[in-house]
Amino acid sequence: MSAESLSLISVLDRAVQEPDLLAELAADPLDTVRRLGIRLTGDDLKVMLGVAGASDAELLEVLRRRLAQRRDGCGGCSIP
Repeated sequence: MSAESLSLISVLDRAVQEPDLLAELAADPLDTVRRLGIRLTGDDLKVMLGVAGASDAELLEVLRRRLAQRRDGCGGCSIP
């Protein structure tokens, strides 16, 4: 992970102690970390999602499926 990811870890540690920050992260995690000055790379996302060796196209597919899972509640089962 990049140096920025270490900053993300410190933000997450803070969020455990600060309910407002935790709520902000839960509501809009990407905008919150951006506002705090943390830059996440595609490689950072791959590591966090457990697909460190994935290509960028594979990362997009993982993200697409996870978003579909949240939307339809069935793990993306409606995706052809």
